[in-house]
Amino acid sequence: MDVLEKIEKTEAIGKDFLIWLWFRSETRNGILDIGDDLHVDILIDGKMTLENDETRDTVTYSGNNPLMKEARLALLENKKITKSAIKLIINEDDEYTFRLDSTWMNFRLFKTPRVIQDFKDDPEGLFYEKAGLIEKAITIMDSVFMYFIRLRISPEWERDELPALITWIKSGKNI
Repeated sequence: MDVLEKIEKTEAIGKDFLIWLWFRSETRNGILDIGDDLHVDILIDGKMTLENDETRDTVTYSGNNPLMKEARLALLENKKITKSAIKLIINEDDEYTFRLDSTWMNFRLFKTPRVIQDFKDDPEGLFYEKAGLIEKAITIMDSVFMYFIRLRISPEWERDELPALITWIKSGKNI
């Protein structure tokens, strides 16, 4: 099996992950408890692209309305999120923004908290601090994704999470 076949086989999990993140960001204020005394808020931050897998119709939504009524309605039309702007807040201190692609799960337009290292005293320190901040956010997102995968393969997914997610999608008609 070549790389493209593997992607086609597994790309739906990334799309499901982004829908689940949006669902959690609206129904639980984005708060996730992933262990290790880590408080993480994940919010969909105003821009997303949705696509229908069968017809390849693509729609992009942007705006500050957290409910994004039109995007919710697109979910009812069998569209899935392929890209989304995300705000990640770690322990209420560090705020990151980025766009996440569901196919490759790669980050774009990555913005970290402000680097506090003084360039004059340690020019290389600036680079290493920025790299450390990026690594921290990626590690957290890896943990969030693993949390989602564990939930997805657990009985709790079919029993609790999926019905709540479907109800949330269907409630998009009434916004």
